Amino acid sequence: MRKGNGGIVCRKCLGPGEYAFSRERGRRYTAETGPVVEMMLLTVYRCPVDGLYSTIFPDDIVRNKQYCLSEIRCALENRKDFSMASPRTRANWRAWFKGMWEAVVTRIQLSIGCNFPKKDISTALLSFCRKVGDGWLRYVLDLFHTESNNLCMFLDLVATTITPGSEKLHKSHVHGDAESFPKRGKPPPGG
Repeated sequence: MRKGNGGIVCRKCLGPGEYAFSRERGRRYTAETGPVVEMMLLTVYRCPVDGLYSTIFPDDIVRNKQYCLSEIRCALENRKDFSMASPRTRANWRAWFKGMWEAVVTRIQLSIGCNFPKKDISTALLSFCRKVGDGWLRYVLDLFHTESNNLCMFLDLVATTITPGSEKLHKSHVHGDAESFPKRGKPPPGG
């Protein structure tokens, strides 16, 4: 990841990363004349905290995939455009995306405390992705590759519970205020 000022940020700890080296990577895409393989230089950085190395990919490259993002997105959208990828490769992309989508939905559900069913989370995420336009696949990839404790960079997980003037976020208990001991009468559940 790169900051707005061009500095390198570790994707795990969000601290500053150190440049380590550059490496070549091929990117496949389909041009009007046929399939093209373009070589590019990618930056590899090292996290000074944990010592792990990571590669910085441009926005149109998908980690562990040879084809560019637009080719994969067209296959996932069932477009019959111009992609030269084989039917087997396209089927692999669909299976890969299905697993990634389920992992993202599960991670969001765990982040919000399992208060909503996976189906509702999936529907809400799909609705948001439709509004994003062509950037939907990049958004889902970013969610997938982000640590669970950093999901707040992409999702507003508490906007419905925290509003201006709501200093007290919990509800009153049936037998009195949430901070007070239960009064005489019926004991609280489990008491």
